[in-house]
Amino acid sequence: MGRPAEVKTLPVTAKYARAALRWEMAKSAMGSAGGLAILLGLNPSVWVAVPVGIGTALFAIYGIHQHRRGGIQFEISEERISSLQRGRRIDIPWSALERFKLNFYAFGRKSEQGTLVLYVHGGGQRIKLDSAADEFATALFYAAQMARNRELTLDSTTIANLDQLGL
Repeated sequence: MGRPAEVKTLPVTAKYARAALRWEMAKSAMGSAGGLAILLGLNPSVWVAVPVGIGTALFAIYGIHQHRRGGIQFEISEERISSLQRGRRIDIPWSALERFKLNFYAFGRKSEQGTLVLYVHGGGQRIKLDSAADEFATALFYAAQMARNRELTLDSTTIANLDQLGL
């Protein structure tokens, strides 16, 4: 998993890295185009067309999801963590932090490579931020610090992931 990148002083604004989003959207487009090529070019039987059609639709939905992620902005300050997407703002003051969770999702058999996903809950709101966002290390560091300050009970997976990162 490795250590997180540089932790910056607050306040910071985080967005998903454009290069990562472009790569994910390119994979989505390739999957969708491949599925459409099979469906339109080969005229497969229903037994082949239905699963290929479902796969093609899932690739397209994934691409739309990645496009939407590009519009999300996170703000981390000494008072709160916030998420702003399409005019909807979610604020979780650190004083209202109720739950902190950190998951690691590995890709294939390479357990060193994968995505960290941070979940912060408080005041009936939830913010999800993953390691594809710039300033993720700063958000993770301060969220972990606030969870520790508030003496929140953490699940074993979160504890193991924080230990692995030296936090």
